Amino acid sequence: MKTAAEGDFVIAKLEDGEDLFESLKEIVKSNRVDSGTVLWGIGMVRDFDVGYFDGREYRRTVFAAPHELIALHGSITARSDPMFHLHLAAGNPDKGVVGGHLFKATVSTLNEICIARFLTIRMTRAVSSRSGLRELVLG
Repeated sequence: MKTAAEGDFVIAKLEDGEDLFESLKEIVKSNRVDSGTVLWGIGMVRDFDVGYFDGREYRRTVFAAPHELIALHGSITARSDPMFHLHLAAGNPDKGVVGGHLFKATVSTLNEICIARFLTIRMTRAVSSRSGLRELVLG
């Protein structure tokens, strides 16, 4: 993994075989991103687990084969669990697209990712009695 930072932006290049979430955790820690966002991500992923929330639970599917990473974005709350709430769109060889809430992924070939750090916006997560999910809390 390689990173470069300018102002409140971090650009990262992840290498084949890296765990996407572990790499993002390292980037967030080393660049002191307490609250922020993954603005975009492109490249390739494999062994990724995505889900669709049906109102009660996530219906999850794992895709082992490499897919083109068309879009990656979401929120970063470094002092919460989970630290990331990411969504992904990924294309298969037939030009079909799959996507949803991302639970895990492995970099295939490479990923290029842009992160923005918020300086005055503070975000955490708390369990919502309405949804049962750990939802974003702005403070």
